[in-house]
Amino acid sequence: MSSSSLKALVAFMAVAAVAELAAGSKTWTIKWASGGNYGDWSSKNTVAVGDSVVFTYGPPHTVDELSAADYKACSFAAPVSSDAGGSTTVVFDKPGTRYFACSSGSHCSMGQKVAITVANSTAPPSSKGGSSYGAAAAGAELASKLVVGLAVGAGAILAL
Repeated sequence: MSSSSLKALVAFMAVAAVAELAAGSKTWTIKWASGGNYGDWSSKNTVAVGDSVVFTYGPPHTVDELSAADYKACSFAAPVSSDAGGSTTVVFDKPGTRYFACSSGSHCSMGQKVAITVANSTAPPSSKGGSSYGAAAAGAELASKLVVGLAVGAGAILAL
């Protein structure tokens, strides 16, 4: 096997690895509006590490990430982040709970807020939906496939 063929094989395997890992994550969509009941969203939707939530909304709404205390009090004095762009994507990179609310008028106190609990991606899959395959597990399997593929490729080169 030539050096250029080996490089092509490695590049192909890298692209395939990234595609497979991305397929293990899920994108959730929340239609963000005043009067929405988001209080039980996390109990109905299992978000895992690597998943994304897309908030879709129009003016005058915002998506502000808050601390737990500010979320409870609907206080926007020190938001972690704030966006009013109409489509806000949040990627969850670690387990735990993150808090989001709308800062417009009394929307937060009227229920336009959501606490999103992110499960550890190495935990067993939930029966409530979401990704049936955690991102970390997918990454570990993918890494093992990549190592095996590279070993096979290296063996083929040595056989020449």
